[in-house]
Amino acid sequence: MRRNAFLGYLIAQVIVIILVTVIFKTISDRQIAATVAGVLFVGLPVVLMALEYKRAQLSQFFWFVAVLQFWTLFALPILGIRLLNWGVPFEQLSFIGIPGPVLHQWSSKSYMVMVIFTAWTWFKLSRKPSEQ
Repeated sequence: MRRNAFLGYLIAQVIVIILVTVIFKTISDRQIAATVAGVLFVGLPVVLMALEYKRAQLSQFFWFVAVLQFWTLFALPILGIRLLNWGVPFEQLSFIGIPGPVLHQWSSKSYMVMVIFTAWTWFKLSRKPSEQ
């Protein structure tokens, strides 16, 4: 049985968390650090969805939904409000009435949903004897 792609996706998601931690420890300007981290959080789901769609179309629909919810509800809006309001402290920003810090708290939970669905899909597919 070939190792399924979701292990690689899971590893990429963990690596992004590590990279974001390193970014905030090495870039002293928090606005720059947050923007670089935001680009990672926007880019990762796009790359994962594109790879998976090319590999197996929408065969793992719930995984796609889990990734899309993070990307559309949190990653894009947070990066967008940061870029559109450059120079304004994040604590003063909001998106559709939701304060930036609250949106950020929810985004962390949303990211974990994405990671959990990726781990679950990896586990589920690794148990199938004919998985490719």
